Formats: sequence, structure tokens, C-alpha cells
Amino acid sequence: MKQLKENEGIERSLLLAMAVIAGLTVANCYYNQPLLEMIRHDIGVSQHEANLITVVTQIGYALGLCFLIPMGDLYSRRRIIIVNMTVAAVMAVVIAVAHNVWMIWGASLLLGACSVIPQFFIPIAGQYSEKENKSRNMGVVLSGLLTGILASRVVSGYVGEWLGWREMFLIAALVMVLCMAITLKIMPQIKSNYVGTYGGLMASVFNIVKSNGRIRLYAVRAAFSFGSMMAIWACLAFRLAQAPFYSGSEMVGTLGLCGIAGAIAASGVGKLVNRLGIRNMS
Repeated sequence: MKQLKENEGIERSLLLAMAVIAGLTVANCYYNQPLLEMIRHDIGVSQHEANLITVVTQIGYALGLCFLIPMGDLYSRRRIIIVNMTVAAVMAVVIAVAHNVWMIWGASLLLGACSVIPQFFIPIAGQYSEKENKSRNMGVVLSGLLTGILASRVVSGYVGEWLGWREMFLIAALVMVLCMAITLKIMPQIKSNYVGTYGGLMASVFNIVKSNGRIRLYAVRAAFSFGSMMAIWACLAFRLAQAPFYSGSEMVGTLGLCGIAGAIAASGVGKLVNRLGIRNMS
């Protein structure tokens, strides 16, 4: 494995692999959305309890962003990624064999937290790419992430209809094992950027947020944008299962295709950031 050096370029094969793995790992957070009606009937819970599965998963993802991602500056990112994939694979199996909603909630929380792996890859693409290619390469990985978010719903919808919702999570566990094998083969060791303790690292993160109004603005704006999308998807399976649609999980998943064009366009948009500036792009 070639040692990466800041601003000296990143191999195309590694960049594309990170984009694909980013999509496959973040997909863990969204497989459940088209399957909620099936899960509800299978384990005998209300729509509200089933809907909380998606909420808990996203809470886990938020916790991972806050408390796991900063660890990449302190510890080996390669090791953190492998550990996260291992836990994600185990939690997917737990969900697949669960027979009560509490078990699914707990496993979904950890599955969401350990699916933040794309947020390790995007900074790697930016840190080690040549200066003129940073935005483009980060856009490539972001395209993989967004495609995974959208395509996961399509895949889980059809797999759920053909095989069942439990089988979907068993497949997700196998995908994580495959991603682990690929990561071990291609991901080089990357030196840590921070010297100190985890407590000191977290304090520095909160100080950056506290002292930088622009970061707070971008965070709030992104939260509202993402929240509006989740508000639709969290109840879509229940709505389409009722009159007058009477649709199965495959129809819910197919609607995810509507956004894939935007996800693929993210790599092209990244090229325009340097020309037009972040403020004009946003």
C-alpha cells in the first residue's frame, strides 16, 4: 500500500473504492425505510414504534458524527473504519434475528453510529488530493455517499418484497464483511493529526463550533435540509401501503431512483466550487 502524502495526489483506484464503500456503508441507515410496514406486521408493533426505528438509526448516525469522526485525528483511521464495519455487520445480524422492537432499536442505534465511515473518506480525499483536484475528488466520494443513500432504498424495497426484510439485513452484514476485506487490502495507514487526549480533542471540536459562526450556520442549514427529506421518507412506507395505493416495499424503494441523478451530479458540482465559490454554490 502506497503511503499517502498531503497535497501530493491520491490514486484513482483508491478514490473510486472509497466512493463505492461510502455508498455501501451509509446504506445501512436507509435499508429499513421501505421495510417499515413489513417489520411492523412481522413483530406486531404500531406505526409509531416502527417509525422510531428510522429515528433511532439517525440518532445513532448523529452520535457517530459527533463522537467517532473526531477520533480520526487521534487514532488510526484504518483501524477505526475496520472496527466500525465489524460492529455494523454484527448489528445488521442482530436486527435480522430480532423478534422485539427494543432489540431492533438498540441494534439500529449502533448500526447508525458505525455507518459514518464516508465521513472519514471525504476528508481523506480532500487532505491528500492535489490542490487543484481537492473539490472534484471530494465530490466523487460524496457522489458515492449520496448514491448509497438513495439506491439503498431501491435495493431494500425489492429485496424485502422478494426475500423478506430479515434477509435484507443479512445481506447488509455480508456487504460489510466484503467492505472490510477491501478496506484491509487498499487502505494505507494514515498518520494522526492530533497529539493529546480524546477529551482534549473533543474540547477543540466544540471550541471550533463555538468560535466559528459560519460553521454553525452551515450545520443548521444542513440539518433542516436533511430533516425535511427524512420527514418524508420516515412515513412514506406507511402511506403507500394504505388506500388508494396499496403498494409494497418495492414501490417505496423505487421512489429512491428520483434522486440518483442529483447524487451522481455531486462530483461534477465539486469542480465548480473553485470557479464560483462556496457562497455562490450554496
